[in-house]
Amino acid sequence: MKLLICPDSFKGTLNAQRVATTVWNAARAVLPEVEGRLLPMSDGGEGSSECFAFLGATRRNLTVTGPDGAPLDAHYMLLADGKTAYVESAEACGLEKTTLRDPSTATTFGVGELIRDAAKYTETILLGLGGSATNDMGLGMLAALGFTFYNKEGAAYVPVGKTLSELASFTAPSTPFPRVKALCDVTNPLFGPMGAAAIYGPQKGADPEMVEMLDQGLRHASGIIAPDLAASPGAGAAGGLGFAVKAVLGGELAGGFDLISQAVGLPEALEWADLVITGEGKLDHQSVMGKVIGGIAERTKAKGVPLLVVCGMAEESDVIYDAGLTAVFPCTRYKPNGLPSPEEAEKALYHTCENIFRMLRIQ
Repeated sequence: MKLLICPDSFKGTLNAQRVATTVWNAARAVLPEVEGRLLPMSDGGEGSSECFAFLGATRRNLTVTGPDGAPLDAHYMLLADGKTAYVESAEACGLEKTTLRDPSTATTFGVGELIRDAAKYTETILLGLGGSATNDMGLGMLAALGFTFYNKEGAAYVPVGKTLSELASFTAPSTPFPRVKALCDVTNPLFGPMGAAAIYGPQKGADPEMVEMLDQGLRHASGIIAPDLAASPGAGAAGGLGFAVKAVLGGELAGGFDLISQAVGLPEALEWADLVITGEGKLDHQSVMGKVIGGIAERTKAKGVPLLVVCGMAEESDVIYDAGLTAVFPCTRYKPNGLPSPEEAEKALYHTCENIFRMLRIQ
């Protein structure tokens, strides 16, 4: 048997690497002859760096400019292929990186510093979007990459949310910038009722008056840079970082799972496998609507490869099976109050998988 193990994390208890290792340990205990590949998965954001590290990526630490302008310790990952880096934008401009709750002054300059450093070693940057404290349309990031922005008086400056409305012109650097692919799972346009400021501004600290000011700034600045692209799906991601990637860097906006699955070699692994096991903490009808479980199910269904899902708990639904899941196995042996501890979750997962492989052994 050629077994591919490619789970997501069990949120709050086990990361994807620990899930994959536990499934594999159970498989080897029951089926010593089994061949296995472990590809812990993520759809971008939390857990992505750890998944890449498990697959041989190296971590590069760097001090950059934080969202509040103060020095910030951050990192990115150099992937094992030697050609690709994974940069999580929230490492340099995330809400969790500062007590600042003012998107009118927060900057993405540190994101550009991470990309600039990664470009020394790689050809392609995978840029995770989401969780930002910013609303500067990614112009801080671009400034760190060598773009120069000028206000209406002709003075060079680094725009932030409250000064986007002052933008009059810009120049691009003469040196080439790297190929950027942004992991983006939202479809918001840059401005308007569904734009970056209106939808995400309040959670970053913006009151209604500030939201309106930020929205007007996005409308003005995008009109100078690339007015035709402001309505592009994902342009409003991460305070407008999506717009900067697409409109200025000429990058690609794609689903996080799609880009990560390509980067870790999932398509090739699916060609090799004759059984796939994935999983996540809670399985419900939303699990199969994109992201990790849904993305894997779509691919295994197309190839006719059986797909088993292990999970902490599951919502029974015909939608789940219609999406291509062969069978679902909740780890319900232990039911502590609230979330189980990592040790309890691992034990329950192991015994569930042990029974799965015992069943497979009798075939």
